[in-house]
Amino acid sequence: MNTPRTRLAPALPGATGQRLIHGMGRVIQATAVAGLLAFGAYIVLRAAGATHRNFDQWRALVAGLAMPTAQDWIANLGIGLHFVMGAVLVLAWPILLSARIRARHRAVHRWTGRTYVTAGILAGAGGMSFILTHGAYTPSASVAFAIWGAVMMLSAVMAYVHARAKRFDLHRAWAIRLFAMVLGSWVFDLEIRAWKDLTGGLGMGAGNASGPFDYAILYLFFVPNLLIAEFFIRNQHKHIAAHRVLRWLAVAVLAAVVLVFAYAVTMVTATSTGKYGKHLQHFVTG
Repeated sequence: MNTPRTRLAPALPGATGQRLIHGMGRVIQATAVAGLLAFGAYIVLRAAGATHRNFDQWRALVAGLAMPTAQDWIANLGIGLHFVMGAVLVLAWPILLSARIRARHRAVHRWTGRTYVTAGILAGAGGMSFILTHGAYTPSASVAFAIWGAVMMLSAVMAYVHARAKRFDLHRAWAIRLFAMVLGSWVFDLEIRAWKDLTGGLGMGAGNASGPFDYAILYLFFVPNLLIAEFFIRNQHKHIAAHRVLRWLAVAVLAAVVLVFAYAVTMVTATSTGKYGKHLQHFVTG
C-alpha cells in the first residue's frame, strides 16, 4: 500500500493546480463573453444616442450641428466609422473564434473573417483620421492610440493575406493578434476602474494634469495583450513543464487576476457608477 502512495503523491498538487487553472480559465472566459457583449451594446446604444448621453466626438454629426471645416467633418465621420466598426469587432468575435463553426460551417467562418478584418482596417482608419484631424485628449494619447490602431490594421491585413494564401497557421496567429488589439479599448476602461478603486487613484492626475499611471495606461491597455497573445501563439502546441512551486505560484497569480478582472467587469458594466453601467441601466429602466 505504501508504494502506490509514494508514486501518486508528487502528481496530486500538479493535477489539482491544473484543475484550478482550467476552472479559473472558464470563469475568465464566461466573464469576458458577458462583459464584451455588454461593451458592444454600450457602443451601439451610446453611438446611436439611445442613452442619456451620446459620445462627445460623434454628437455634432448625429445631432446635425454645424461643422464649418473639413477637419470637423473628417473627425466626426472618422470617429463614427470607428464606433460602428468597433461594435462589429466586439460583437462578432464569438462566431470567428468558434472551433465548431470553423470545422462545420466553413463558409460562415470565411465570411465572418472577411467582415472582421474589414472592420479592423476601417476601425483603425477611422480612429487614425480622428487623431490626425482632431487629436486625442493629450498628445501622448494620440501617439499611443495611433500605434494601437496601426498594429490592429496590420494584424487585420496580415490575417487576410495569409488566409488567402492558405497559410492557416500564420492566419490564425495574426487573427489572435487582431483580437488582442480589439480587446484593448475594453481593457482600457477595466484597468482604469480597477486601479482607481484598488489603489485610491495612485499616480492618476487631477483635472487636465497627467500622472504616472495616466501615461502608463496608454500602453498597458494593449501591449500586455499582445505579449500574452505572442506567448500563446508560440507555445500553444508545447507542454511547458514547471516546478510544483511555480505551478502553485501561477495558480495564486491567476486567482488574483480573476478576482480583479471580475470586479472590474462588474463595476464598469453593472453599477450605476460604471462607465457602461450608467448608460445600460438608463436604457433598460428608461
